[in-house]
Amino acid sequence: MSHVKFLDKTLLAAAQIAEQSLLSEVFARRMGLLQILDIRIKLVSFLGLIVLVSIFRTPQTIWVTYGFCLVLASISRVPLWFFIKRVWFFVPLFSAAIVLPAVLNVITPGEPLLVLGKLSRSYAWGPYSIPAELAVTRQGLTSAIMLVSRVSTSISLAVLLTLTTKWAEIFSGLRALFVPRVFVVTLNMTERYLFVLLRLIQDMYRGRMSRTVRPFAPAVERNWTASRIGVTFKKTVEMGDDVYKAMLSRGFHGEFRTVNRFCITAVDYAWMLTVSIVATLLLLLDRGSFR
Repeated sequence: MSHVKFLDKTLLAAAQIAEQSLLSEVFARRMGLLQILDIRIKLVSFLGLIVLVSIFRTPQTIWVTYGFCLVLASISRVPLWFFIKRVWFFVPLFSAAIVLPAVLNVITPGEPLLVLGKLSRSYAWGPYSIPAELAVTRQGLTSAIMLVSRVSTSISLAVLLTLTTKWAEIFSGLRALFVPRVFVVTLNMTERYLFVLLRLIQDMYRGRMSRTVRPFAPAVERNWTASRIGVTFKKTVEMGDDVYKAMLSRGFHGEFRTVNRFCITAVDYAWMLTVSIVATLLLLLDRGSFR
């Protein structure tokens, strides 16, 4: 029955994706600081903060930036525990494969901090070598901390932006900032029809389960899963063609028309001033000007 549990988990994951997206719309409708900002100002400021995080040289500065992100989430009425879980669920998953090997002297030579084991001798294969003493190095640990800090802070800023902004506003803001039309249209269509495909997968699974009297052999289930992947891909291509023809028949000429009206208020000017001051202080802190 392991194959059934796998399909159940897959269906549950698809439902959770849809649920999280709907929950994000709830946060975007709340009256918080980030929700009332002009989308153009918000996009530029968050992009600037993410670029700053990528050039910081000390983990302390990145941690201060992460704390600033948590403050923004709090005053924007986003639950902190929900926000932290949403970010840190992905950070260990995607960065562990890079971080864990990098802390060893096999990848990053340097001053050993923790000896993990000793071999009878060192081994070398061309430019690659394994030392006789496997250890965690100070340089490797420092690099790992910097990487995790950068990734977590950058993801936190991106997640905070999407939680406090409706996707339609993000797309209209990107066009207002002269992002290429093809890029924005592709993102818009992906967001619109992601849930259609999720619903299609759920319907196929429910139809399968409603007609199942007894469990099939694992090989049969694998064949069915592989065939459904092919069917989903075929229906995706067909649906893309049908949607495009329907758009053309209704007068689409490559540009989405939006009803958003951009208006910069005093709050936006205050936000720009605050972000400029915070960015300047962070740069001074990173360069050691406060020591």
